[in-house]
Amino acid sequence: MQVGTAHIDTQAILETHLKRFKADGFQHVIVAHFGAINQDLVNRLSEQVEELLFSAGAKKTVIKRIFSIVVEGLQNVLLHGEKYGSEQICMLIVAVSNNQYRVAMGNVTNSSEKSRLEGYVGHLNSMNNEEVKAFYLETLNNGLISEKGGAGLGFITMRMKSKNQLLHEFIEWTENQLFFVITTVLDKEE
Repeated sequence: MQVGTAHIDTQAILETHLKRFKADGFQHVIVAHFGAINQDLVNRLSEQVEELLFSAGAKKTVIKRIFSIVVEGLQNVLLHGEKYGSEQICMLIVAVSNNQYRVAMGNVTNSSEKSRLEGYVGHLNSMNNEEVKAFYLETLNNGLISEKGGAGLGFITMRMKSKNQLLHEFIEWTENQLFFVITTVLDKEE
């Protein structure tokens, strides 16, 4: 991908994450996407994930949870991700191991957002599952709508539906932008 004089090796970022998944025992990749995204593609990717999980024999409750995470994450990208050139960029990987599913999503963000994102994810990860649920309900009832249309429910939903902590990382992108990746795992058995 190239915009102006900057060149971003999106293939290297995707390959690095896929190798990491495989090294961690997530041998079967259900979906891997890295590139431009829009609402139509969000709908298609979400449906594709749901169909592939169903055909792979995943439990309906787990499919619903993964579907919610994917939809919330991709909507977060559309609402809050920064454009790179004229495009909204997204990474989505869904993979399976013997006993877990892993979902990773990434998008471009302004470098100035790094500490705010780290603080918010850290705050969610400091809570147990009951506290996350209560925080979700409180935010749903009292959340202020941001200028981009969000009330902060995306990460909360991802944390709540996965029942596990959110992992995150920032990858250098441009002088003023980072590529933010958030990852979570879901147990196959409830």
